[in-house]
Amino acid sequence: MSFATMRTFFALLAIGANLVVVGYLVLIVAGPRAAALRNRTRAVLAGYEAPFAWVAASTATFGSLYLSEIVNLIPCTYCWYQRIAMYPLVVLLGIAWWRRDRNVIRYAAPLAAIGLAIAGWHYLIQRVPSLGGDACTVGVPCNSAYFWEFGFISIPYMAGSAFALILALLHIWTSNSRVDTASLAPESRQLV
Repeated sequence: MSFATMRTFFALLAIGANLVVVGYLVLIVAGPRAAALRNRTRAVLAGYEAPFAWVAASTATFGSLYLSEIVNLIPCTYCWYQRIAMYPLVVLLGIAWWRRDRNVIRYAAPLAAIGLAIAGWHYLIQRVPSLGGDACTVGVPCNSAYFWEFGFISIPYMAGSAFALILALLHIWTSNSRVDTASLAPESRQLV
């Protein structure tokens, strides 16, 4: 596959992640009016939160390795910081999925939140270069982007989308642990 095709694929994955996160946030903010749909969503995802979070982290990790090792894009300092936050999530979420350990949120959520903050700042300095980000790695300025897919998606945007999706899935997993998802299932079947 060409680099252009892979760029578009990764950008579409980021948009998909954004749609899931925004949809979930709307369900949370909507309060009681969206309770039935929120419960149905939780019931559908019950038991799949950790695998989906692991897939998101793995996809972001392999995507970053593809960009640096196959396409030979040199990561800047902020890209490395994002990798430092993302790579351990693959292991942590994989173990949590295997062990069905919901306590992983204590370790995974802070990493994802830190990664999201770094990706957000990195994206912001790419959009507004005057904010800072001189050449933070020899020859690789943090405030310039290798590409702008669809005119707004850069590598930090994609990383931020993955971090946000992981945080949303961890929140759903925690919410499902507080709610008896078996009691949600009959209600979700009635609404379908």
